[in-house]
Amino acid sequence: MELIESRSIFSPATGFIRRGGFEWTCNPYVGCTFGCTYCYAAFLPQNRRPANEWGKWITAKKNAAALAEKQATKVAGQPVYLSSVTDPYQPAERSLMLTRGILEALLPHQPRLTIQTRGPLVVRDIDVLKDFRSLRVNVSIPTDSERVRQQFEPKAPPLEGRWDAVQQLKDAGVSVGVCVTPTLPIENVDTFARRIADFKPDVVVCQDFHDAGGRFGADTGATARGLLAEIGWGPADYRRFVNRLRHGVRVFEGESGFFPPPAAEAPVAVPAVKLFD
Repeated sequence: MELIESRSIFSPATGFIRRGGFEWTCNPYVGCTFGCTYCYAAFLPQNRRPANEWGKWITAKKNAAALAEKQATKVAGQPVYLSSVTDPYQPAERSLMLTRGILEALLPHQPRLTIQTRGPLVVRDIDVLKDFRSLRVNVSIPTDSERVRQQFEPKAPPLEGRWDAVQQLKDAGVSVGVCVTPTLPIENVDTFARRIADFKPDVVVCQDFHDAGGRFGADTGATARGLLAEIGWGPADYRRFVNRLRHGVRVFEGESGFFPPPAAEAPVAVPAVKLFD
């Protein structure tokens, strides 16, 4: 792990984050040791190392909390996405506590904050999270199968740990999104769809695997593509799951599901989305 001094911790939002309504992104780390085989961040310009090294390195902005303390006023009340090119609750965060420090710095300024993670470590910070007036924690739960999880994201936390985390967050009054993104092969479509619907998350997002069509930018790696072909999961299977899930809960697909939580004083509203029959 490399430790660096960074010059800024809040960056103007770009791409789908900007299109979703966010003004700022915040990344306490560069790289990610979860190293999921399908991660789009491995193909982004911010990643200056070969995509096939994704998951084998991480750079930590050791002054992230101090920067947030100095710069938090510029994001006060504005939509902030934490994080766009890394996971803010990966193993290094347990000891470095950079994300924790950023949250503590942001709390007096009350941005409209969305946290994106697959790390159950997020529950450590419930005491801070529950004091934000406009916040949602999105947790990635992309399949019902631990066997599939181990194939696609072998270094990421087990699925039941994530379910336990979203339950603890919900019990604490924290708004929760469940992100089935990208939607990995699912063993029991009906049971998984029912579990999500019964949990009643504030937002549910699904997304099929991204194909850049050979263009520069976010893409799905060859390893993930090979696993999909081996398992025999394709777009028709994805569509069948989404259509089944729609029987019990509203589903946002792809970019449409990544939007800020409503302002604290405003009524809850979500963007329009085309529903399938």
